[in-house]
Amino acid sequence: MYLMHDSQKFIGRHGELENLKAAADQAGGQLALVYGRRRIGKSYLLEEFTRNRPIIFYQATQQAEQAELQSFTKAAKESVGGEFLPPGYQFPDWETALGFIVEHNRHSRLIIVLDEFPYLVQSAPALPSMIQRWWDKQGRTSSVMLVLCGSAQTFMESLEASAAPLYGRFTVRLHVGALGFREAGLFTPNLSCADKARVYGILGGTPLYLKQWDESASLRDNLLRLFSGPTSGLADAAELVLTTDLPDGKGSYRALQAVGIGKNRFSEIRDWAKIASERILQRLVKLEFLERRIPATEDAFRSKRSLYVIRDPYFRFFFRFIARNRGLIDRGLGADIIDTQILPFFDGHMGGIFEDMARDHARRLMISRRLPGDDVRSWWSTDGKHEIDLVGTSNVTNVSFIGSVKWREAPLDMKVLFDLEEGARTLGAPTTVPRLVIGRGNVNAALAVIPNAIGASVEDMYT
Repeated sequence: MYLMHDSQKFIGRHGELENLKAAADQAGGQLALVYGRRRIGKSYLLEEFTRNRPIIFYQATQQAEQAELQSFTKAAKESVGGEFLPPGYQFPDWETALGFIVEHNRHSRLIIVLDEFPYLVQSAPALPSMIQRWWDKQGRTSSVMLVLCGSAQTFMESLEASAAPLYGRFTVRLHVGALGFREAGLFTPNLSCADKARVYGILGGTPLYLKQWDESASLRDNLLRLFSGPTSGLADAAELVLTTDLPDGKGSYRALQAVGIGKNRFSEIRDWAKIASERILQRLVKLEFLERRIPATEDAFRSKRSLYVIRDPYFRFFFRFIARNRGLIDRGLGADIIDTQILPFFDGHMGGIFEDMARDHARRLMISRRLPGDDVRSWWSTDGKHEIDLVGTSNVTNVSFIGSVKWREAPLDMKVLFDLEEGARTLGAPTTVPRLVIGRGNVNAALAVIPNAIGASVEDMYT
């Protein structure tokens, strides 16, 4: 069959899309691993990739193996032709099914997508070994591109572990992560850049969540619709995603709660969440729920001064405002939570989000050679008295620029630059390196003419 796509504009994922297309255009068989957390847009990416291409797109349904094979047999008949199979026949196992498709495929390239692959393995634990035998005997020299797609990230990564049957056989490995703030902003094209940033600060880079934002409604009305009730669309979405990836849910969930309310050091997280070791945090970092941050100019492998932050803005918002109030939301008090515990503190929440956006903006300027350096991080002194939002570095230890970021509507004035210089003296940053100052409302005229100072606004970050 040919999978047709709806008319909605495809947003983001162009790098991932080109990687898949390049693999499909190569000669010989292809075996692709595509994974990422639930609702991140994997299936939509694969639908765009396979548009107008010969395909068998099969999504597992958590049925018994024979029921899955029966459904897959029907899909295979539609693609390669039922005249080769007797009436009422179904494949006895997956290796036979894939072998039949290779032998009777009429297309120069046929794509088979097994979506929700972990569910198939639950019903057929030997499936990875069957695919290994099929690949070694037929698949690698065929015209078939087999795509294994799933949301259980730990399981999907285990498919290519050294002791796994499919080790060394994947020709494409694609981790689908959250969209960046610029791509996320394309879901709300009619909003101002500041409002796009606010939406990103609430929903992050998950396409399914971003599609639910109503551009014609106010911030409060959107929060009411999406978070204020027990059946609201996003009130429990975080828990669904975490359940898929974190079977040891309680310890990991408590750790995320601790970070969400401002416990950033391991000792603080350990004491609040009652976790035994840092391994839980390391796993959350690997799954990209947490980010471990080290002060700029320090070696990430040697530094002991690490802080943990929630990586995705949606989870940051959820664990700061929603998780601790779930009981009240379930009792119908969500509107009061939004009015008294979210909206009055939302600008403070946006401060950290805006800093992350600014670091991403600075990386973009470095790539285009408009700023010197090869990395950018934040920095804080050992006594905790000084912080610098942006510190660009080259070769880890050489400071190439410094910067200050403020989620402030009024243009930033000279005081911001004075405060930045105080931190720069403690850091030992040269006076000759650029000073990057980013404010929601840009910078005032006096600061804009200072030599070596570069001003930017939220509009600059989106263009």
